Amino acid sequence: MIAFLLAVQAVFLTPGQTWPAPVPPTIVAPGVNGAARVRADASDVTIGPVVVRDAYRAVETDAGVDTPRIRIRGLTATGLTRDGIRLRVAPGAVIEDFDLSHADAPSTGEHLPQGIAITGGDGITIRRGRVAGFRMPTTPGTYTNGDGIATEGATSGTILDVAAIDNSDGGFDIKGTWALDRLISERNGRDYRFWGSVTAGTLTAKGWSSAAIWVGKGARVRVDHLIASNDNVAPLLIVAGSTDVEIARCTLDRPAGAVLVKSEGSKNRVVLGAGCR
Repeated sequence: MIAFLLAVQAVFLTPGQTWPAPVPPTIVAPGVNGAARVRADASDVTIGPVVVRDAYRAVETDAGVDTPRIRIRGLTATGLTRDGIRLRVAPGAVIEDFDLSHADAPSTGEHLPQGIAITGGDGITIRRGRVAGFRMPTTPGTYTNGDGIATEGATSGTILDVAAIDNSDGGFDIKGTWALDRLISERNGRDYRFWGSVTAGTLTAKGWSSAAIWVGKGARVRVDHLIASNDNVAPLLIVAGSTDVEIARCTLDRPAGAVLVKSEGSKNRVVLGAGCR
């Protein structure tokens, strides 16, 4: 009961506040939408280090709330029943040293799960972390959602040294303008989903069921080195139309007959470098 009260008391964060302080606690918050929650505009908030268990969301910002320069550091969240972190407009946000995992039971209905979801803001940094198990059940005739990290079109920033594992849709579902490096995406539907403008250093993809990299219509993607391994013949790359994709180098381990590039639209430009065949 004490742990649950701590979660409730942490709901209302104000500008410049650090939560929790001073000793990192474990917060048990079954079904709580935001063990840490921001309900009004608040800049320079710091959250963590903290352990959150069994929340609906570990960190929530309400609709229309801006959180410039928010810092989320050392957040471990387990047993989540929807999201790890949801930020609305968060320019200059830093999310680092995190480990976010969904509950064993998939989310259902309208409760679309995401490890980290960001709607808007430039200069965002996400680094050194893991998002795992954000899943929905597979239903015939229905798109299966569930992403590790999902950013919307009004975002930009960098993602470094992050792993996305066992999510039912995208490991990294990236809209906006982003620079990526040293990412690992493993056993997701599409290990990487890119919609906007993406430049990447090294990306590792393992065991995808749909595509190692899926590129949305009109997107521009540059990857220095793609390391990809799979035991099925699902495509390495799916391009949706009017895309511009360059992968300078590949290290591939895939079965004979595996599809290299699948086109789902016209006017795609795809340039593949050494090792990508």
